[in-house]
Amino acid sequence: MLARKSDEMYRRCGEREAPAVALHNIDETGKRSHEPEESYIVQPDTTATSSTAVSSAENASETNMDGTWGERNVGGPVSQHTAMEQYEQMRRELTQFSQTRSKSSARGERDGLFRTVTGRTAGSRKSETGKSRRTRSSFDSSAVDDKDIEAGDAEVAAAKEEDFELGNFIRDGHFEKRTEAGESAKKVGVVFKHLTVKGVGSKATFVRTLPDAVLGTFGPDLYRILSGFLPILNFGKKPQLRDLIRDFTGVVRNGEMMLILGRPGSGCSTFLKAIANNRSGFAGVYGDVSYGGISAEEQHKSYRGEVSYNPEDDQHFPQLNVWQTLQFSLLNKTTKHSKGEINVIIRALLSMFGIQHTAKTLVGNGYVRGISGGERKRVSIAETLATKSTVVAWDNSTRGLDASTALDYANSLRIMTDVSNRTTFVTLYQAGEGIYDLMDKVLVIDDGRMIFQGPAKDAKDYFIDLGFYCPDRQTTPDFLTSITDATERRFREGYEARAPKTPEDLETAFRNSSNYQEVLSDVDDYERHLKQTGHVDAREFKQSVKEQKSKTVPQKSSFTACTKREFWLVWGDKTTLYTKAFLIISNGLIVGSLFYGQAEDTQGAFSRGGTAFFSILFLGWLQFTELMKAVSGRVVIARHRDYAFHRPSAVSIARAITDLPLLLVQVIIFCTIIYFMTNLDLDASKFFIYLLFVYTTTICITALYRMLASLSPSIDDAVRFSGIALTILVVFTGYVIPKQQLLQQKIWFGWLYYVNPLSYSFEAVLSNEFSGRVMPCAPQQLVPQGYGVQPQYQGCAISGAQLGSASVTGEHTRAHLWRNFGVVIAFTFLYILVTAVASELFSFIGGDSGALVFKRSKKAKQQVASVTPLADEEKAEEISDNIAISDGAQVGHRNDGTLQEVSKSESILTWSDVEYSVPYQGGQRKLLNKVSGYCKPGLMVALMGASGAGKTTLLNTLAQRQTVGVVSGSMLVDGKPLGTEFQRGTGFCEQMNLHDGTATIREALEFSAILRQERHVPREEKIAYVNKVISLLELNDLEDAVIMSLGVEQRKRLTIGVELAAKPSLVCFLDEPTSGLDSQSAYSIIHFLKKLAAAGQAIICTIHQPSSILIQQFDMILALNPGGNTFYFGPVGGNGSAVIKYFADRGVQCPPHKNVAEFILETAAKGGKRRDGRRLNWNQEWEDSNENKELLSEISRINSSRSQIPAPSTATRHEYASPVWLQTTMLTHRLFRQQWRDPSYLYGKLFVSVITGVINGFTFYKLGNTVQDMQNRMFTSFLIIMLPPTIINSVVPKFYQNRSLWEAREMPSRIYNWVAFCTANVVTEVPIAILGAVIYWVLWYLPTGLPTDSSTAGYVFLMTILFFLFQASWGQWICAFAPSFTVISNVLPFFFVVFGLFNGVVRPYSQMAAIWRYWIYWLNPSTYYIGGVIAATLPSTIVRCAPSEAAYFNPPPNRTCQEYAGSYVRSIGSGYLTNPDATSDCGYCTYSNGAEYMASLNVVPGDKWKYCGVFLSFCISNWALVYFFIYTVRIKGWSFGLGWLFSRPGKVVEAVKIGLRKIKSKKQNDAGDDKA
Repeated sequence: MLARKSDEMYRRCGEREAPAVALHNIDETGKRSHEPEESYIVQPDTTATSSTAVSSAENASETNMDGTWGERNVGGPVSQHTAMEQYEQMRRELTQFSQTRSKSSARGERDGLFRTVTGRTAGSRKSETGKSRRTRSSFDSSAVDDKDIEAGDAEVAAAKEEDFELGNFIRDGHFEKRTEAGESAKKVGVVFKHLTVKGVGSKATFVRTLPDAVLGTFGPDLYRILSGFLPILNFGKKPQLRDLIRDFTGVVRNGEMMLILGRPGSGCSTFLKAIANNRSGFAGVYGDVSYGGISAEEQHKSYRGEVSYNPEDDQHFPQLNVWQTLQFSLLNKTTKHSKGEINVIIRALLSMFGIQHTAKTLVGNGYVRGISGGERKRVSIAETLATKSTVVAWDNSTRGLDASTALDYANSLRIMTDVSNRTTFVTLYQAGEGIYDLMDKVLVIDDGRMIFQGPAKDAKDYFIDLGFYCPDRQTTPDFLTSITDATERRFREGYEARAPKTPEDLETAFRNSSNYQEVLSDVDDYERHLKQTGHVDAREFKQSVKEQKSKTVPQKSSFTACTKREFWLVWGDKTTLYTKAFLIISNGLIVGSLFYGQAEDTQGAFSRGGTAFFSILFLGWLQFTELMKAVSGRVVIARHRDYAFHRPSAVSIARAITDLPLLLVQVIIFCTIIYFMTNLDLDASKFFIYLLFVYTTTICITALYRMLASLSPSIDDAVRFSGIALTILVVFTGYVIPKQQLLQQKIWFGWLYYVNPLSYSFEAVLSNEFSGRVMPCAPQQLVPQGYGVQPQYQGCAISGAQLGSASVTGEHTRAHLWRNFGVVIAFTFLYILVTAVASELFSFIGGDSGALVFKRSKKAKQQVASVTPLADEEKAEEISDNIAISDGAQVGHRNDGTLQEVSKSESILTWSDVEYSVPYQGGQRKLLNKVSGYCKPGLMVALMGASGAGKTTLLNTLAQRQTVGVVSGSMLVDGKPLGTEFQRGTGFCEQMNLHDGTATIREALEFSAILRQERHVPREEKIAYVNKVISLLELNDLEDAVIMSLGVEQRKRLTIGVELAAKPSLVCFLDEPTSGLDSQSAYSIIHFLKKLAAAGQAIICTIHQPSSILIQQFDMILALNPGGNTFYFGPVGGNGSAVIKYFADRGVQCPPHKNVAEFILETAAKGGKRRDGRRLNWNQEWEDSNENKELLSEISRINSSRSQIPAPSTATRHEYASPVWLQTTMLTHRLFRQQWRDPSYLYGKLFVSVITGVINGFTFYKLGNTVQDMQNRMFTSFLIIMLPPTIINSVVPKFYQNRSLWEAREMPSRIYNWVAFCTANVVTEVPIAILGAVIYWVLWYLPTGLPTDSSTAGYVFLMTILFFLFQASWGQWICAFAPSFTVISNVLPFFFVVFGLFNGVVRPYSQMAAIWRYWIYWLNPSTYYIGGVIAATLPSTIVRCAPSEAAYFNPPPNRTCQEYAGSYVRSIGSGYLTNPDATSDCGYCTYSNGAEYMASLNVVPGDKWKYCGVFLSFCISNWALVYFFIYTVRIKGWSFGLGWLFSRPGKVVEAVKIGLRKIKSKKQNDAGDDKA
């Protein structure tokens, strides 16, 4: 905001005269050259204002305020005229005092940027020069008084006192270097000549299914990937190219704003990206684009960040707060000597956009709670301004903003453009007249062709002269855009045949016009100006950029900023931080107790190896969650690269740097617990070496995950590749298979040992533990034993024992310790280097092709053949009618007969004194306050209000969709309380258009009709009704199109159609049906709704940005103020007459051509005064009005009369229209189809089964009969536990996605119940689980050489199938229970650890601590799977020891080995003597068959079917838990006390923070008192 200068500033300005400098684009009268006259221009006071004058509230009411935009209660408005006058004075002052800037800065003058202003509103000072400026407001009103501000907004109101001097801010050079003349040193115009952009010509395609993905693995997909790396392979037919925009020529000078208009898909985004030099997504860009004489090539190479493109989507790191987001932007774009000003600039930006109150609030996104969507949009704009770019292209930046806020945003851009001499390009949907009046030039695009370019004031007359007709109250932007829509444009009488109609004709007409010659003359004039001035602007621009770069910390500045941001991200995601800390400590204690007190003798040798293996693996395993972070932030990183904030590789390196301290803390905690609990060698040097290797290995595995993520197009690919990599790390470490056997015998994959960093760490940790250790032989391992056996004639039954020795000296030495450390470090650097290089080369961020996707059908094939190429590169959600075969805008023009056949509402909904409160900071916050109204059949009611007024809250409350809080008041249907069937009898259209994206339009409509229409209606009749709805929606040709490929308007129509197909008998609710649409599409949707209302449907919908034409389509308006207070409910009237009369009766007049909707919102926001000067409180005015009394009387009358209508029989009432069986079969069919058309899900599972099966089968290829082979037989069965981490990490997102859709739309609409949901999700996982099990079993079991008899092989096959069913259902019940996806991803490792370790393999059952041995071992499902497979495969196997595996001892003299030890072998019943007749070097093999080996694993051969039965019960219990948790947690809302438990640590932390703040505050107060 612009506030007045200090008294001293005005005094100095008055003492000195400065030459007048004309403001850019302002003529001598103070107006823009294109500005038309209006009746509601605010006349300035020509009397000079004293510099010491203090404005009063009355002064504030006399001047209309513009410029600052944001929440109406934040900051204050800005007079654009006053802003320009103040800036003019600043420039004059700067001319005289240019030498004093550094001195004033030294005196702390920049502190004046923020000053408390009491008793006045910023910008309320009257004009001093007599010049007038048109403002947005159409009436005079006073600012809202403090006492009138809504309760609960006090903190927002407090922000009003912190006013922002935009003029001083820019004059001080915070955003750019200023010349002595007061102009920006970085100002360049943009010239584009014959600009043509081409894209790959993708037409409509067929949906990709599982067979396509499988066949493409070694075919088209492989070729495409290889040709991407090696262009020389790219031979054959070249892809078809299409023009996205064609032959554009023009110029936008510095200080000018150009508005680009066109329907979605016409080429607006393409043009902006081409102008912003953002060309990576195009097949080719031809023609010339220059920036003040600087070529596009030079700009991209040397000045990339000086030309910015602000995308439509607002994507940020959700864990950062607003302050951190802006601070990071400025850290990368602020010169070294100006770093101290960053906080000042951030406060200025927050104040400028009215979001000071959000500074410490998380930005958030759809999954992380944070600021509102409108506030997030402002953060995006502020971030773009922080780039300090000279040329900025804004792509639909007002999406999601209400009309008045959008205009405030445009005003801010206007001021920034004028004051900073920027060059601004803007494309907007549903732009109002006020926004249009701020523009200098306009460019209209139709199907990639330029059909007009020139001064904004000339565009309307140009098209009228061509023969087009502009209706009254239609805004100029709407009129210009309608020219490109064949169904919306209208012609003047007599011009129907003569006026150009096609894009080609319109382009030709423009090129033959004088307007186009003026464009060419403008280009020539500007280029001539550049030559005459010697390109001085370009030289100043280059010099300014050079100075900025030279004063910035070289390259490492971006690394520092990125590193700081990574720490912010970690701290911002406290849930993950706390969860990970809990997991590390708990798993450390659990695993430490598993290996607790390991024996010092040889009995503890194997388990010590398990301890070492788990130590180096676990923390790296826990880092699996880094995959999501690495992939999810790509869009933000790519945008920051374009902004020249940093290189993508800087983020890769910053993440690695951030890992160092964070992982160090984790490793110290984990290693301390494990090392001392497991009784490892208590030697200081060994402990720190152990800690060092665990630390470096964890960093290495984390770097490996990030490398795989950087090479993966999607998170599914990253999870799949990382799961395979983890399997390889585990198998080829040297723990599962000893190093010697791996390298000497496993010729298939043994070489992987050398490229496995984990193997070097394991060898180092193992040698560190065993070096110098002499282990006495465990008593039970001494052979032989018994009466008369002498110690000198005994041997130790362990590998590596010497002849006749009773102890074992470790074979491991630390000779390779530091070599291995160097290897691990080298692997780590290699992974980080590859990640950095990959992040520079591959972004994987590209817009969708925009092609329609059809299912394969005869009709669809005809459509694919006939669909024309796309006309823009914009993403699929922006595709419009130039893609679709039928234009949805034609709805309403035809099919009136079909409308009459649509079901009608027959009941009346009334609501009285509705209140809604939610828990807030320990208390209750009221969001709705005594709201009353009604909706009758045939009426269309609009819910309006400013952002946060409670529109959607009221809609959800009326539709009975609130899940938290307290609702009170009366809501009746025909005077009777709402029944169980109410939600089923209503239609509710979500703003987000939630659908199963893999279904087609027809499939979605049939699903809704079959399940939601009454159960007595025949299926054929329901399908026939669907045909009528499709015809009504004009989607006949698109009925086989897949929903995910539809444009926004088609999705909106589908959302409405899905509700219509249900035949709602009560009311149809719609939440923001025009959000994100262009003006023509918005009108099309609202006009369609009007037709439905005319056919007898009752409609209530929220709307945030209605044009004059749109608001006329509604019958009634219910307007809300913040706090949920009604300030108007009544008819709209012809041209808004009823609304205008209501406010006019209270002294507030609506200007003749003012948009009634904007008038209502502005009136409520600004308050107003009566003629007698008393302030108006619109909430109270409504409450006391006759209109309100009449409303309450009408509600009472409706309830009284309608209550006499007999209620339907309770026997016919059903909460769900269809029976459970039908719900289940329909949903199951849909989910099967969903998986088939989403091949990445099924393909990922099959891929993992294939790769893991191959690795397992051929690593343990043709197993022998040695003792080591017995262990290998056990491990080959054990390695299946490597599958769940990958499989479950794919099952969970799919189940979570289905659950979210069900909870958000389908359960509230009563489409199907929880039983159908659970059954369908369980059933659809069975076929793919069986198929995956078959593939895995074939690739694993047969190559290993395990028994192939039918009994054994069949049993293992059955257990494998059960295992695959188990892991799928396991992931489902975890997802059914967990509150959020973040919690799921962090607790899964806990389950995997228990599942993998407590089954008697890593730690034998006999050595387990009693605390685990007697319960968790028996509760672990993997115990029964592994036990069953071992019980089936090992008993009949004969064991023959290798020479190194036998225990050797000498018998007493003159005795043979059999004579000496034969009785011992017979007594223990295990093992055999390898040389019974020998008299020396007797060899004893511990096992003679597999059954003896099984005994050491606590497995009994005869128990295999018992194991199978128990494991089957685990599968069944998993399925039962899915039902149990869905019902208890999702339906009944149980939390099992976990919510309270997990909230305690957070509350403790918060209490500590509050205490620290109080202590700090007290110290500051004490220091202040001492100073005083």
